Amino acid sequence: MNRFIALLMASLLILAMSPAMASERYDGVFFTIVDENGNVVYMTGRHVKIGDQCITENNKRFEIIRIEGDTAHAKYIGDVNLSQYLPKEAQNGILYAFLAPKTAKAQGGGRVAIYHTHSDESYVPSDGKESKLGAGGIYDVGKSFANALKAKGIEPLISEAKHDPHDDMAYERSRRTVASLIKQKPDAVFDIHRDAVPPQVYKANINGQDVTKIQLVVGKYGATAKQIEDYALKIKAAADQKHPGLVKGIFFAKGGDYNQDLHPRSMLLEVGAHTNTKEAAERGIALFADVVPSVLGQASQSGTPSGTGATGMGTTQSGPSGAAKSIGWILGLLVVGGGAFLLLSTGGLKEAGAKLKQFTSTEFANFLGRIKRGKKNPSDGRE
Repeated sequence: MNRFIALLMASLLILAMSPAMASERYDGVFFTIVDENGNVVYMTGRHVKIGDQCITENNKRFEIIRIEGDTAHAKYIGDVNLSQYLPKEAQNGILYAFLAPKTAKAQGGGRVAIYHTHSDESYVPSDGKESKLGAGGIYDVGKSFANALKAKGIEPLISEAKHDPHDDMAYERSRRTVASLIKQKPDAVFDIHRDAVPPQVYKANINGQDVTKIQLVVGKYGATAKQIEDYALKIKAAADQKHPGLVKGIFFAKGGDYNQDLHPRSMLLEVGAHTNTKEAAERGIALFADVVPSVLGQASQSGTPSGTGATGMGTTQSGPSGAAKSIGWILGLLVVGGGAFLLLSTGGLKEAGAKLKQFTSTEFANFLGRIKRGKKNPSDGRE
């Protein structure tokens, strides 16, 4: 039976290392990504793994191949040509100035859903601390985004639902929020966060304003990963044209999904870091709102119905996220593995059944009895 316990512990270890659970670091340290020559190309407070990728502000793509402590070593994949992700009229160069007013008029309207998976996230210089359970400064950033969108004729659908505590399972809790929001058929869904890196990583001055940059985060775990990736590239292409330098880059998490399977235009945004001021983050997200109308207009031209993803997606019937699915798979494998172990170690079905019966009726009962005896009331000695 000791070998069975060892198998159980090994399976739990695999569960803890499951890539679908990968999200963010909570130890106050960030990852520095360097290229083959040791040059720093990216920084993020997200938990990076081998196989994760990033596109830098100047559109160079890297893939992480080795991790040493808090340093991730990456190989250069190539430059990304974002011009192909711009609307057709913008690709025509000289015709863009002539067509822009008509295009802008056609792109008016629409709905955008806004929520916060990590509802505690705050900005130290403005909020006094980096975390406020259920009342993070990130809510103010979401409201500034909503106000900027409303000024452009876009209807914001903002949720102030709380999903504390700040952990990976917060995405399971916020999944219900997303499911509720998409019943209102938004054209896009944004989960607003902030990063956890030094202030200079996100600090910028655009159009004479001190703002924070914005990072796009794409979960690569799931069937809609390529669709969300293309959407992120369209966003960065539009942002580079409208406000160069606003988008810090795109991080592709091989083991995350961030509920992006629920809507074809779902994006996680990191608006500055906890070390930046909230006011700079609010100005940064207001500039980002300038980008949204063109992206929504481009998406509607592609023929994808509003508020729907791939078949069966965009509804609560689409089921749990990748993290929950991985847990189910691992627990299923654990049951199958345990049964196989019993069968092999006992030599037959009859003996395996007897061994299992002995465990459940004797050893397990004794184990529960020890637990109950350990819960006696210290004041009167009774259980």
